[in-house]
Amino acid sequence: MAIEVIEAQVREQSGTPSARRYRREGKIPGVFYYHGEEAVPLLFDSFQVSHFLSETHGLLDLQIEGEKQPRKCVIKEIQYDPLSDSIIHLDLMGVTMGEKVQVSVPLILTGTPEGVKQGGILEHLTRDVEIECLPRHLPNQLEVDVSSLTVGESIQIKDLAFENVTILNDPNETVALVELPKAAIAAEVAAAEEAEAAAEAAAEEAEGADSSEKTEE
Repeated sequence: MAIEVIEAQVREQSGTPSARRYRREGKIPGVFYYHGEEAVPLLFDSFQVSHFLSETHGLLDLQIEGEKQPRKCVIKEIQYDPLSDSIIHLDLMGVTMGEKVQVSVPLILTGTPEGVKQGGILEHLTRDVEIECLPRHLPNQLEVDVSSLTVGESIQIKDLAFENVTILNDPNETVALVELPKAAIAAEVAAAEEAEAAAEAAAEEAEGADSSEKTEE
């Protein structure tokens, strides 16, 4: 598979004031980690980061300015501004191709559920999953076909299986489900209550009739 290349330069200054200045200049502060080595503070181009995040969450080649060879890595953490939702920090983790890694990847739903065609609503509850695999098997995303779901049915983590990838989330965690709209549920409840009330009224009427007949006798 093609490996996305992300470029960076070593960051000379740290701290909140410097980070704010870098962001104003169109840069994103970040760090490269690799076990047994000192962390490397970095600066990324914000436009490039936004672009590659829309294309991949898999294996990356990190090309640090001044270094001849790129470093194999994966995204470890992305921090977002709570107000603007823009990226404010990026952590990359170096990998060894023969060692498994644990990362988070998007979980994408595909297909239109049968239950939606019947008037139901699809709820996507788990949008990212923690996985473990070798770097060469690292997917950009995982896709789940929900086209067979009918109203009241759901898909859980334990229902999923992907080649060369182990999902680490709770097996009973719900990924997606199809349910009726609240208005439809309310209408069903109201109809059931009305039917129950009618049945009770009919029973009381029948009981009253029986009592009258016994009195006449």
